Amino acid sequence: MGNSAPGRRERTSVSQEDYLKAILEMEQEDQVPISARLSDELGVTPPAVTAALKRMARNGTVRLERRGRIHLTARGREFASHLILRHQLAEKLLTEVLGMSWTRVHDEAEKLEHAISPELEELLLRYFGRDTTCPHGAPLFGGLAALKRKQSARLLTELGAGRRVEILCVFEKDRNFLHYLDQRRLRPGTRLLVEHKDYDETQLLVAGKTVHLAKNATDRIWVKPLAG
Repeated sequence: MGNSAPGRRERTSVSQEDYLKAILEMEQEDQVPISARLSDELGVTPPAVTAALKRMARNGTVRLERRGRIHLTARGREFASHLILRHQLAEKLLTEVLGMSWTRVHDEAEKLEHAISPELEELLLRYFGRDTTCPHGAPLFGGLAALKRKQSARLLTELGAGRRVEILCVFEKDRNFLHYLDQRRLRPGTRLLVEHKDYDETQLLVAGKTVHLAKNATDRIWVKPLAG
């Protein structure tokens, strides 16, 4: 590859990589990438976001609209895609090889992702396979868009009472949320019945037990409807 190859991290700082990854993740979650969301997501001040975006626009990884929307260039998307992949591979290494709980690996993978070289990335892909998911259910290639395209993934919030579903993917960035789900056996692969829905609460039947989830929880769980 040329000088813009995603393995050459010396061309962009870790800080800029985090911005690029956050922008791509927002796109995958159907959110419009704007400065305010980046500030909230990364925990940095709005002036710091503005300065970083200007630098990134100059180095050709993002394009900025006057209305505030941020677009990844082809180069920026390539960097972001590889960082997300390395994050997911780090999570799989921690869970499947080292035995760490799936509820805890996200924060550790945030640290490890920047240290994974292109060579190690390829070795990990050979070990785990390419057609697989991270511990939280996101495909290694294609993210949520792939789940929507291939498995008709929908938010649990969108399903009405009486529907049987299988959990495909859950929001991974909140350890307390993952621990809450884990205690109730709500993990990727779990099948359940939507028993009842109110405006802001959903009642589920999971392995013979009733579970109540607020809307802010069902908004962070992607499922596929099952027949019958």
